[in-house]
Amino acid sequence: MTNTIRNGAMAGMVGAFTIWIFEYIVQVPILHQTDTAGVVQHTALLVFGPRILAQPLLAFILGAIIHCLTGLVWGIIFAFVWPKLAARHIEATLAALVFGAFAWVIMHNVVLALFSPDPPVYTFNVVLLGMMSHMVAFAVPLALTVKALEERTRNK
Repeated sequence: MTNTIRNGAMAGMVGAFTIWIFEYIVQVPILHQTDTAGVVQHTALLVFGPRILAQPLLAFILGAIIHCLTGLVWGIIFAFVWPKLAARHIEATLAALVFGAFAWVIMHNVVLALFSPDPPVYTFNVVLLGMMSHMVAFAVPLALTVKALEERTRNK
């Protein structure tokens, strides 16, 4: 069980950082939706509302902490689910695509709806980029990391 938690936490951090890389590549230079600090501050914005941006350093720090903790939680969840999927010969990448969509739906529709001071937004770009980034840039690296770490742990 401790290996599963450790592997999931490591994979969650990988997913958290790879989705940031995706956002730095897509949202900053291509879509011009935010600046580089805004990628990290966006998490704090979703949790605390627009007033947090009046304190940019605090928004950056809180955004990074919340983002990484969220990645850890999702990584640990996937690490506990992965052995059951692997036993059914489900490919990690396919499992990741479904898991990423599930994670985005839960975070956007349940967590934000319950805790965010502003209601979730459902524009075409928000849904498309949210689903795509969580399926491909977050969940695939997370799942492949869990798979590799579980195989390495099993072979020791």
